Amino acid sequence: MMMHRRALMAGAAVGALATIGSAAAQERGALLKTLLELEINSWQYVKDKNVPAMQTYLADEAVLIFGDGSRFTKAEFLKGLPTFRVDSFDVDRKSGELLTPTADVACLLYRVTYNPGTGPMKVLSSNTYVRRGGGWQSALYQETRAA
Repeated sequence: MMMHRRALMAGAAVGALATIGSAAAQERGALLKTLLELEINSWQYVKDKNVPAMQTYLADEAVLIFGDGSRFTKAEFLKGLPTFRVDSFDVDRKSGELLTPTADVACLLYRVTYNPGTGPMKVLSSNTYVRRGGGWQSALYQETRAA
């Protein structure tokens, strides 16, 4: 009887852990989807030169580092946005990966091809998001040219 009871308890514990693991995987998948949508929206904001949307999207301490080595603070990027050119972009959703060092920090990794007016440029992008006031803001965007 004691052995049967232990087996039932062990089975219940395994089932509970599987449920927790499944829920965590679903949450992670939902977060990846959310951040990819934010990222795609941000590319559209840049293409449209939508300064108010970018103002909200970027954290106050945001830094953006592009494939050519140029580096901008939030204020610098917003000031230059009217002359920043993105004619087209294509975010590879399937390449999206997520790192979550804490509950309020998430790093989105993905591939994107965009045309800044000089022809297509393929890059590996990473964007570190911070959760503030129930929403996510971009704190550090970085891209590296891809082969």
